[in-house]
Amino acid sequence: MIGNADTLQDALMEIHRLRAEIELLKVSEKRHREFSETIADWFWETDTEQRFTWVSDEFQTVLGVSPQRLVGKRRWDVASERMEIDSQQWQAHIADLTARRPFRDFKYWLEDGDGRPCWIKVSGIPRFHPDGSFAGYRGTGTNITAAVETAHRMNMLNRAVEQSPASIVITDLSAHIQYVNAEFMKVTGYSAEEAIGRNPRILKSDLTPVETYDSMWSALSAGEKWEGELINRRKNGELYWELASIQPIQNVEGVVTNYLAIKTDITQQKLNEARLANLVNELHRSNQELEQFAYVASHDLRQPLRMISGYLGMLFKTLGPSLNDDTRTFFGFAIEGAKRLDRMIVDLLEYSRIGRQDAPQEPMNLNEVLADSSRHLEVAVSELGAAVTIAPNLPTIHGDRLELVRLFQNLIGNAIKYCAPDRMPRVEVTSSDGGTEWILAVKDNGIGIGPDDLQRVFGIFQRLVTRDQYEGTGIGLAVCRKIAEHHGGRIWVESKADEGSTFFVAFPKKQPSTAA
Repeated sequence: MIGNADTLQDALMEIHRLRAEIELLKVSEKRHREFSETIADWFWETDTEQRFTWVSDEFQTVLGVSPQRLVGKRRWDVASERMEIDSQQWQAHIADLTARRPFRDFKYWLEDGDGRPCWIKVSGIPRFHPDGSFAGYRGTGTNITAAVETAHRMNMLNRAVEQSPASIVITDLSAHIQYVNAEFMKVTGYSAEEAIGRNPRILKSDLTPVETYDSMWSALSAGEKWEGELINRRKNGELYWELASIQPIQNVEGVVTNYLAIKTDITQQKLNEARLANLVNELHRSNQELEQFAYVASHDLRQPLRMISGYLGMLFKTLGPSLNDDTRTFFGFAIEGAKRLDRMIVDLLEYSRIGRQDAPQEPMNLNEVLADSSRHLEVAVSELGAAVTIAPNLPTIHGDRLELVRLFQNLIGNAIKYCAPDRMPRVEVTSSDGGTEWILAVKDNGIGIGPDDLQRVFGIFQRLVTRDQYEGTGIGLAVCRKIAEHHGGRIWVESKADEGSTFFVAFPKKQPSTAA
């Protein structure tokens, strides 16, 4: 009896031990299953010919394809034909399978239920029958398309940052540099090792206004982006200008963790601007000197010219009875030449005076301006029987009344003067709204201008017809252009030879900030 009791006790202990081991196995199996599920999307098995014999149901959940579509087929039979991988990779994979070696992370393309290629990663180990004979492979599969695309985007972003033509600097909140790109190193002369861990003050030149830094930190402390110009110093001591955009960077919780600076080297632009400003100042000074010279020279020339004209007239009256026909003709040429020169000097004086007056520009009703211009041309209009039509309700602009009267007097006067001999002159003045400017048009039916002369017609002393045909000094349209530009506007002409011309003058709707 005692022996039987001991045997029963031993059997119970063995049962308890086996139950404990079973529980441990269940826990271990659950643990390994959970671990497998975290590193794989589905599971599979193949036979000795590498044909799928089983694929877990998760395959359909992940790719939208029934596992039965894979059963009986090999991996290379179901791979996407549109996204083939390198044949050498397939050959290396098949060599592993033939040698019955475990493999990890073999990647190829499969198409999901919608026909979209998906990047697949599989790992597997050989399995064997109890007698040791080869039974096939079992393993895991994972759709890594999203991860690969993310990695690809990150790689592109990284390359874009590294190859950016702008300097890129990332600092922590204490302004210690944590990253610089290649352009930063190129611009500043500092290597990444020399810059990382240091403060951007290594670039400070002490020429950037303190107010600029105050504005920068005020914006960044408020979580806002700051943009502005900095005058910095390269490692070799050279000064350079940067256009900087600095903004806080937040983490996924919305907490600011870093500052990102994107900076463009604008040194050459600044040098060009300074050079251009010097050239503009020099040109302005030169123009002022030239206008002053033209004014003084023209004014002083009139006095001796009057003397020449006066004495020529006196000589002609005194010697008139004794002069032969040729001599009388020569005297006529000389007197006429002196008069023409005097007219040219007067026009040159008028040209040099434009823009020299200090009178402020005031609102001018162009109907009143055109009325004044027309009154000065009444004799010419009457003699030639011209018809001049001025549209009502012309706009009001800011300008100098005398200059504007002269402008339209010249344009209408030219339209009347350069008329075709076989038709009565017709001139029409209209206006149109050009958005930011008013556009006045003076249209005629005159002789027109050839296409090759449209650009040079506004040049000083540019005559397009002979003096025998039409009298003039060739300054009138140059005066018009200078008046238009003095008012912040522009002037141009459209014309067809023998059909007529239309001169356009555009005036800004807003008063020009400074006189030209």
